[in-house]
Amino acid sequence: RGAAQLSGSAPRLLLVAGDDSACELVEEFCAAVAPAPAPAAAGRAGGGHYFVCGVSELLLGERADVRHAYVQRDGPGAVHMRSTLVAQGAGSSYALTEARVGGALSRHDVAVAQLGAETHSAMRHFVIAGEGQLHDLHTKLTLNHPRGEAQQLHKCIVAHATGRGVFDGNVKVNKAAQQTDAKQLSRNLLLVPRATVNVKPNLQIIADDVKCTHGCTVSDLRDEELFYFRTRGIDAETARRALVVSFGAEVMQHLGHAALLKRMQGAVSETLLQADIGAVDGGTVDA
Repeated sequence: RGAAQLSGSAPRLLLVAGDDSACELVEEFCAAVAPAPAPAAAGRAGGGHYFVCGVSELLLGERADVRHAYVQRDGPGAVHMRSTLVAQGAGSSYALTEARVGGALSRHDVAVAQLGAETHSAMRHFVIAGEGQLHDLHTKLTLNHPRGEAQQLHKCIVAHATGRGVFDGNVKVNKAAQQTDAKQLSRNLLLVPRATVNVKPNLQIIADDVKCTHGCTVSDLRDEELFYFRTRGIDAETARRALVVSFGAEVMQHLGHAALLKRMQGAVSETLLQADIGAVDGGTVDA
């Protein structure tokens, strides 16, 4: 494509939070013009074709508290690649809430390193893949000091047969990180036949005095949940949509701003409207 049709940007963000400081960072990416409805998946025409390659680097001093929200609502022709690099001082707290729904292809690489004792890290991710979309997430969380805490929740919905989600999450508890409490969970919904998700949650434990858990689920909506709605006179399609929206709400409620949450809910609803989520059969999984 010519230069008039394809643009690119490479945003770079550096945040330095000093000792005992507290701040909130909100990153929101969206198309400059409201995207037109996407036709066939391959072209993803409408809404503009552009490329974003961004880096965010966050340095937290001792006992610093940083809340970080990352929202991606790019146009259907966009490709968005980015890295988030976090270094945490002793006693600091970092919380990431991520929600992605736009673009043809997106990838997020997250690396968090705990550089002191009694450090807390929390990561929450929600992605929904519609027609022709691929959302890729790779995370690495390293604990090197005692009494650290880490929680990670990844939730993915694939709502179209040509959609795909990828999650590769690594939590490493090194030998010096005694008395660590680490939890990792990946939950995935495949709403239509041939929908695909590739998941690899990975918890590496070298220390011996720790409390660590991790897990992964891949499924369609549960029959008993649908039955609960049907017994109250709610049709199957409405019930499925309500359950799908509530699935993502567990993460998105932590975005912290009503206007931001409303925009994301609208983008999720639009993706679901373009998908046939009345289907009963799920898709395929590679875990």
